[in-house]
Amino acid sequence: YWDVFEKMRQDMPDVYISKLWRVQNSSLWTYYSFHKDRFSSMKVKENERSVWHGTSDLDPAIIYNDKQDGFMMQFSQAGFWGRGIYFADKASYSHSYTYKPPTSGGSRTNLGKIEERPGAQKDEREMFLTKLLIGSEVSINRDESVQKSFECRKLTAPPVNPATNLKYNTVSGMTGGSKVWVVYENGRAYPDYLVRYYRSHKRDIKRTPFESRNESHVSALANSVDITYHWEYQGDLDWQRFAVDAEGKLEHAYQDGSDQIIIQTAQWKYEVDFKAMIQTNLEHQSRRQRDVRRIEKTKVQSKLSKIPSFVKNRKRRESLNSSIF
Repeated sequence: YWDVFEKMRQDMPDVYISKLWRVQNSSLWTYYSFHKDRFSSMKVKENERSVWHGTSDLDPAIIYNDKQDGFMMQFSQAGFWGRGIYFADKASYSHSYTYKPPTSGGSRTNLGKIEERPGAQKDEREMFLTKLLIGSEVSINRDESVQKSFECRKLTAPPVNPATNLKYNTVSGMTGGSKVWVVYENGRAYPDYLVRYYRSHKRDIKRTPFESRNESHVSALANSVDITYHWEYQGDLDWQRFAVDAEGKLEHAYQDGSDQIIIQTAQWKYEVDFKAMIQTNLEHQSRRQRDVRRIEKTKVQSKLSKIPSFVKNRKRRESLNSSIF
């Protein structure tokens, strides 16, 4: 939460986050990982970055619930660098393209209404913090001339790199005070977090109870909120709990924001992918995979009945399973 908040505040000092969801969609993560592997096989540096993306009038649920593409170029409109999917370095740029969530709650998709996000207040907006594989990049100054601007607007793919005779992976440029990156294919971006926020000269303590990371830590200690998490894997018949030492390693890596971790047991070595929530046996001849899950156990020892909002959001994210976390 605080890492996202501080990144957002770098160029929007009046922003406050009211809710934050971490997306877990194994299908999209597999597709994204495929492009990572493709870059690696082509000896192209991944150049992965965390960037911002606003969905305008499109409900973010269409993207984070999708099982095939996620961000789709086919639905993109032509911009300064042609028809592609645009991502920004600065949140203030994407703010102009953010989604305004309904006050009634839920999301509407072609599958009907999905009750997974509560209703928003009128001043709240939503945008994605996204993982983007930039790969080889070419920066094009569209303001160089009228002709160059015209050429940029006609782009449907990156130009060819004369050094390799292969197309660049990504086009970049400057606009609206921010660097932007444009990709012209699906699967190169993963919706890491969905951020609901508001802008104000004064913090709303009901929506954002803490001003800073330090204040939230102090409050948590004062209220003696004891939150523990159990990690389980899908056994042949039922869910099985990891050994205590493995649980500690899993939780530590998860809290650090890692995408995966290697766990060594007495018998096997496993890779646990936090995005797909899948455990892979690296030493088994078939590289057997099992689903994993994270279960929250909360004990409140304080006389205060109210759990801080940042804890509530964690509990809600857990309940949304693979769609949004």
